[in-house]
Amino acid sequence: MVIESLVVDDEPLARDLLAGYVKQTPFLHLAGASSSAVEALSVLQQEKIDLLFLDIQMPQLNGLELSRMVGDRTRVVFTTAFEQYALEGFRVDALDYLLKPISYAEFLRAANKALRYFEQQQAVAPATDGVGMAHSIFVRTDYKMVQLHLDQILYVESLKDYRGEVILVGINYESKELKKDDYK
Repeated sequence: MVIESLVVDDEPLARDLLAGYVKQTPFLHLAGASSSAVEALSVLQQEKIDLLFLDIQMPQLNGLELSRMVGDRTRVVFTTAFEQYALEGFRVDALDYLLKPISYAEFLRAANKALRYFEQQQAVAPATDGVGMAHSIFVRTDYKMVQLHLDQILYVESLKDYRGEVILVGINYESKELKKDDYK
């Protein structure tokens, strides 16, 4: 998995340092480095960005304001010299909050946290055929999630009332019985 990353910082030295960290991290790809949140907005509209390394105090539009504007798909790691914004940073669901000066070890810890997040998201997202059509679903059974491929399901049947007490799923001439409590 490669995470498309954008560095946003108005300080050239910090921006270059973070861009260098992104380049030397194998699972990150540097999609760009912006000198302002306004510039980053235009990049976000044109490109698929998974992860922002985002400074907070910037002219015109600050990093917290930008983080509230990005879609749910783009995650944020704040990179700032000011610890007083940490609580607000986590209120906007930031993956991490790094205080400057940032060592590569700290950066890598945050990048690994982002990698784990995106891997989990990928694991629970329905697999698609490239045009947005899901070809598998997940159902809960025996207190765990089981992936069922749609082309292997022969039928789905609800027994009893319309809400279903039991669901039978026929899979390649086998049937798995899923109880109501298993799919709540």
